[in-house]
Formats: sequence, C-alpha cells, structure tokens
Amino acid sequence: MDSSLPIGMETTVTRDADILYAPVGAEEGVMMSVTEGRYYGVDAVGLRIWELLETPATVAAVCARLQEEFEVEAPTCDAEVLQFVNDLIENGIVHAVGA
Repeated sequence: MDSSLPIGMETTVTRDADILYAPVGAEEGVMMSVTEGRYYGVDAVGLRIWELLETPATVAAVCARLQEEFEVEAPTCDAEVLQFVNDLIENGIVHAVGA
C-alpha cells in the first residue's frame, strides 16, 4: 500500500450528500460539486464504486465486491481502489467516516 495515502483498507467512506450525479450512457457517469463548481467523470468501475458507497463501506468491502463482479486480482484492485477513493476524497466527492 502507498503510505502517502491518508486512507487504508479498513477506512470507512461514504458519499458527500451535496454531490449531484448523472449517468452518461450505460457505463459512465459524471458527478458535480455545486459548491466547488467542478465536474468529475467516472468509467464503469468508478460508477460501480459510487453505487457501492451509497451507504458507508470500508475500502476492503468495496474491493471484495469489485473482485466478485469484475475480473481483477486482489492486489491490483486494492491499490487502484485506494488511489481512486483517495482522489475522490481530495475532490470532496466522498468522505472518510470519522475523519
């Protein structure tokens, strides 16, 4: 795991309630922070992560679910989801619970 990331596999994250979301086609989506005036686009996997975070979940739980649904090895999934969720946190799209 990248030690520079502020979150770990046991970090619980949840969506920011003020983020607007709209699907773009079947496998993409766009999120918008009204307060920041920024858009954030996601692909099919990012879209699935967004769906999974409708209720608070640990990064480990999200990774476990993605490994069931997509063909991805655990180390690759863990590293990429940690990086993606960290990026979402930095952009105010999701929040670490209790942080």
